[in-house]
Amino acid sequence: MSLARSRRFLAVSPVNAYGTKVSFTKARPLRFPDFTLEYSGERRLPSERFPRGFANYDFIASTASERITVSWSAGTGDIGPAIFTIARKQFCLELVMSDTLGRLKPDELVISIKPPVA
Repeated sequence: MSLARSRRFLAVSPVNAYGTKVSFTKARPLRFPDFTLEYSGERRLPSERFPRGFANYDFIASTASERITVSWSAGTGDIGPAIFTIARKQFCLELVMSDTLGRLKPDELVISIKPPVA
């Protein structure tokens, strides 16, 4: 998506709430209160111990002044969130299974603010 087209899309797209199921597709920016998230695709990482390797799902999180890559993987099957920091806040990206909302569809994600450690 071109930068100009992306900006027009963001100007009319809704702001998604944290802690909710959000549908995603490749190259479609999703707005959240503190940043924008865009799915950039899946990549496979080989493994000597696991013949099928690992699938990583890559996203780009960005603000006006920051851009980071966030990768999520189920790894060896322990499905948990990918933790990332942007705009000086920590967030959780969940795919497949959400700790609070249960099973997610293949095209759904949940972004939540990471709770402080007690």
